[in-house]
Amino acid sequence: MPSLISINIQLVEKKFDKPIGGSGVTGVDIIVATLRDTDGATGLGLSYVIGGGGAVVAQLAQVLANRFLQGGALKAPPEHWADIKKSFNRTGDGPNMLALAALDVALWDLTARRQNKPLALALGGSMAPVPVYASGGFGPKDDPQAVAALAAQYMSAGYAGVKPRVNANVGDEAVLRAVRDAIGPEARLMADANEKGNAHSATRLLALAAEYGLSFIEEPLPSDDVLGYRRLAAQNAGAVIAMGEHFQGLDRFSVCIEDGIAGVIQPDLAMAGGLTPCLEVARMAALKGIQVAPHFLPGLFVHFSGAFQGQLLLEAFPIVEDAFEGWPERGADGRLQPRDTPGHGLFLKA
Repeated sequence: MPSLISINIQLVEKKFDKPIGGSGVTGVDIIVATLRDTDGATGLGLSYVIGGGGAVVAQLAQVLANRFLQGGALKAPPEHWADIKKSFNRTGDGPNMLALAALDVALWDLTARRQNKPLALALGGSMAPVPVYASGGFGPKDDPQAVAALAAQYMSAGYAGVKPRVNANVGDEAVLRAVRDAIGPEARLMADANEKGNAHSATRLLALAAEYGLSFIEEPLPSDDVLGYRRLAAQNAGAVIAMGEHFQGLDRFSVCIEDGIAGVIQPDLAMAGGLTPCLEVARMAALKGIQVAPHFLPGLFVHFSGAFQGQLLLEAFPIVEDAFEGWPERGADGRLQPRDTPGHGLFLKA
């Protein structure tokens, strides 16, 4: 039985040329974990902290690796994940989960490489292509016509849909109308409110979503307003709510899924704690007929293709991509397919 003999944690601090996304973030810290076992096989993992502050997470990743992985026998990634997660019972999830995410991805990459399989197959899935929608480049303060022009460019480039930013205010209709007119009545349109709404504005926004044929509205309320989401879902008719990127702990996802709040669930690799819990969330959602649209990282989450009995939709919003090589390329049909290479195929740029 091989054991892990080398664990290296790196922190890559990345600054953006201008604020991006609905929250206007100016940078991201990337935590990179590299594992090597006694047979010489390696695995690379990653996690991230949007907006900075990743030094603490990198330190935690090293502490967890030294405590639970260094010198120990290599087990299946879900077993390692469960062992490490148990240690959070007195400190909570928080940064611990972001640190665990980097180790979990590295363990899955190592496992797939040892099997000489693409990660998709190691996860129990297939190499089938997956549709990708575009959400990068949209800002909450953009002029409606500028938003519409960018949306039309994305659709012309073959993306499966677009997701502009809205503000849960009276200006939302102008944005949605302009985009819908630009991309046509049949194209897939979503919108992200980035937690800006309240009970009144979120209700109005969902009515607009139904009127303009949106596939979903993302986070029309703050993510921790569970009671608000229950009320919103109960009174909602004709619009789908998407959420999950801020969730930590399977219990949060379970409540959202079991209460019928979300029609689309969006686990985030870092916040959820890695591929292991994200795949568990996907399987839970599939049992309820809920679509899975992971937050960011389409080139990594494409390996969930066929790994659960449900619908997978990927989000193109570049945030850490240019720090790595080996991402799969979108096909002429606009879909993304896992690369036929051992593991996830990613390497940190020199």
